Amino acid sequence: MTFKKFLTILIILAGMNSVIAKEATINKLDYINLNWWKNYNDEILINHLQTLYNNNHDLKIAAYNTKQAEENIRLIGSNQLPQVGFDGRFSRVMSGPQTEFGSVIIPEYSQNELFMPLRAAYEIDIWGQNYLNRKSAKKQKEMIAEQERATYIYLTSSFCANYYNLIKADETEKILKEIVSIETEIVKMTEKKYNAGLAPINELLNEKQILVKFEQDLNKIKENRKIINNELVTLLALKTDKEIEHSDYNTISYPNTPDSLSMTIIKYRPDLISSEKYAQKAGLDVKVAKRDFLPKFFLYGNIGFNAYRWNRMFANETFLSNIGIAPSWDIFTGGAKLARFRINKYEYKKAVEKYEKTVLTSIQEINDALIETKTAKANLLKSNEELALENEKHQNTEKQFNVGDISKLQELKSQLALLLIEQKNITYKINSVISTISLYNAVGGIDYTKEENL
Repeated sequence: MTFKKFLTILIILAGMNSVIAKEATINKLDYINLNWWKNYNDEILINHLQTLYNNNHDLKIAAYNTKQAEENIRLIGSNQLPQVGFDGRFSRVMSGPQTEFGSVIIPEYSQNELFMPLRAAYEIDIWGQNYLNRKSAKKQKEMIAEQERATYIYLTSSFCANYYNLIKADETEKILKEIVSIETEIVKMTEKKYNAGLAPINELLNEKQILVKFEQDLNKIKENRKIINNELVTLLALKTDKEIEHSDYNTISYPNTPDSLSMTIIKYRPDLISSEKYAQKAGLDVKVAKRDFLPKFFLYGNIGFNAYRWNRMFANETFLSNIGIAPSWDIFTGGAKLARFRINKYEYKKAVEKYEKTVLTSIQEINDALIETKTAKANLLKSNEELALENEKHQNTEKQFNVGDISKLQELKSQLALLLIEQKNITYKINSVISTISLYNAVGGIDYTKEENL
């Protein structure tokens, strides 16, 4: 064999590994569902989400986990290929006094020996054990990919919920500042009434207590606003203490939620898909453990050159090769293989139970989220009615004040009552928005308003 032919064989063997590596790579799913978030008609929110997907450290960690799983497929798949290595050596052989082989006498000598072989070993996978191991690794990768998708859904939902809570805190703070201002005026007027002997001391003390409570509420909402902003900044992986940009409360819009959903929608949930993949992987691991009881067969060989001088290294007469099959069978391992098989069998049973539990949990969470959206919607409608009635009452109060039927103090208290109802209405509206986000999270990050999901 010439050196050219020898080099050709080496290149072919090396190329086989790149083929299986390409086969192990699975196209990454698109986890970013910006089309859904466009239903909220908020360009600022969309821009923040793009920053979140680019910067968030948890998302990057989840992506690296998926890449590691892909490399694990390649690692396990390498067992399906020949293992080729080089075991060359250079030695100088020096014999002592003469060596006798029967009647043949070899005098003392010294010489160089040059050995340049490639060794190859290949497990003949006649039982398909290595193939099943690779399939199991693929299922593991699919599980981790679903966990990555779950991370995207969870972090996106958490960010959007906090984003609207920030808008709520901002609007509530404005209302509370007005409330504190009006209550301060009420306290001043009540104090004048008291000084004039027209109001008892308890009336004045009650108004001062109310003012203190409103001031405490204002301080609390300022604190909450900063905490929410800090959480958003951390999710965006920004190094700033400034408040992030957000839309105005009055521009909020959000998708309508359905009254019911088909429970087949649970098939999109990443936890359900992941638990299904895990059950499949556990089943494959049981099959692998069964095949571990069977004998293994290894194909081995050497190919290379053996010479005594460098200038004759690649001559025809220096070529050497050997090939053979080596069976291997662990007849007794102290029960280790049987224990391993039972461990995998019980793991499979656990995986099936986990899958069944996940199905029930998925249905429950979707139903709970649906109830939440219905309740939030109903509460918002009633709150709108209450606000409209209070607004009408306040308009009547203003008319009475303008014609002199009531005092300024009574008109201020009417303003205060209206602002308190507006504050409640803000809470109900934001709760309704967040309930649509919770439902999006519960159904697995898909558009639940599509006809096939209703």
